Amino acid sequence: MSDSLITKKAMADSLKSLMGKKSLEKITVSDIVHNCGLNRQTFYYHFKDKYDLVNWIYYNEIVSTLEKASDSGNWSSAMLEVLSIMKKEKVFYIGSLNMDCQNIFYSYLFNATKAMLLKIINQVVKHATSKRAIEPTDRIFIAEFYTYGLVGMVIQWARNGMKEPPADIVSRLDHFIDDSKRVSAILYLKEKEQQEGKAPELASHSH
Repeated sequence: MSDSLITKKAMADSLKSLMGKKSLEKITVSDIVHNCGLNRQTFYYHFKDKYDLVNWIYYNEIVSTLEKASDSGNWSSAMLEVLSIMKKEKVFYIGSLNMDCQNIFYSYLFNATKAMLLKIINQVVKHATSKRAIEPTDRIFIAEFYTYGLVGMVIQWARNGMKEPPADIVSRLDHFIDDSKRVSAILYLKEKEQQEGKAPELASHSH
């Protein structure tokens, strides 16, 4: 681990420990550096303010985990790891989600989750046929639609105090993933029917 990363982690740990005593809003940069034996100059060398530090924590604890999972394809394990991290550091995450930086967390989680869903949807399409695939705009729409539900559930879980075990939440989130696959497959079949000149199933019920 590089000296820079060690320093950043020390400041991150300092901030988290301070949030067990007072709100993020009341914590100053001086508080953070004094609590870990560093100085303000060192802090500002790495971060522009305390919210930049929060941003760094979000990225390194949440986004990096999801990005690794996106490469491996093991979505459930990644979400379980993310929620477990959040629960372990619940004071920090609940506290930061009550501040303006909640939008940063939401944006990070949304974009990372959307990227994973797109990969899943692309895999569904890839294995469904060698002919016409779902239009990219439709894939994005499906990914975004389910991402709103997934991220919303995680945020709500956090704001409610993370009472449920992470494994229970992941089990529910898996339903969103399965449903996104099903919708992708259905949409593909309808487009294929139209391409082959057949009426979509819904159209057969029209009068």
